Amino acid sequence: MKFSNEIKVGLTIISATVIFILGVRYFEDLPLFDSTYDLVAEFDNAGGLIGGNIVRVNGVSVGSVKDVYISDTSGKVMVEFHVDPSIPVTEGTYATIAGFDALGVVRMDLVLGPTDAPRIPEGGLVAAATGADLMADLSDKAPGMIEDVNAVVGQLNRVLAETNTLLSTPDSDFRQSLSAARGSVQQIEGLLAAERDRIATILANADSLTSGLNAALGDNGEAVADLIAQMEETMATLNDDLELFHETNSQLNELLEKLNEGEGTLGLLINDPSMYHRMDSTISGLNGLIADFQANPGRYLKEMKIVDMF
Repeated sequence: MKFSNEIKVGLTIISATVIFILGVRYFEDLPLFDSTYDLVAEFDNAGGLIGGNIVRVNGVSVGSVKDVYISDTSGKVMVEFHVDPSIPVTEGTYATIAGFDALGVVRMDLVLGPTDAPRIPEGGLVAAATGADLMADLSDKAPGMIEDVNAVVGQLNRVLAETNTLLSTPDSDFRQSLSAARGSVQQIEGLLAAERDRIATILANADSLTSGLNAALGDNGEAVADLIAQMEETMATLNDDLELFHETNSQLNELLEKLNEGEGTLGLLINDPSMYHRMDSTISGLNGLIADFQANPGRYLKEMKIVDMF
């Protein structure tokens, strides 16, 4: 079965049209076969918004701008756009224009209203809000920023001029400080050069001492460890002896306190002089009695009977 050229051309045109429509809907983030949800927003300034710019909700592309024109009755900018019908554009939703007009990157953002509010009908009007215009803010603040920059540059120029004056004046404090610092550095260099050999000898001795110490610890490490352990044991024994000495000292202090207070026989003897004199007298009489007994035993034995003795 053969088709005429007219049928082929017609089919080609129809196919191209369908592909074009599907491509446009695809690039506008619209459903390929479902219907769209058309709405209108009214702005005082379009901010560079044109047909084909994307419409976003929370940073996600949900549609595109269909047409931008000025209203004959109100003189405001009317923006017709369509979004995915699954997006709940409810009452309380408002639209803003954002992006950089100078770079040609402009978009329209939708801030959705409460989910329980009524849905805005097809072709309904969405409230508009003024978005942040960074370029306009920069343009407004540019004169003040330029003045601040000029002030900073002026202060920097004055500082550089004063620094140049200090550097070029021989009698300035800065030049004198640099000269003094240079002299100090030269003195240090001279001292290091004069004492180079001595410093090298000190470093060599320190290296030798460190090497000797490492060698001693390496060869006799166990002996040093045993010596330290013995010293620790000795210190522990000394601590125990000191504790015993403290206890003995405490007991001796208690005994001395009792003696000073006159407790016991020895305490009374120490603190009562009369007892000492009586005891001395008694001992003296006893010594005299023993001496007399030795000199004249018969005087004491003549009265004793042999029966009493045995």
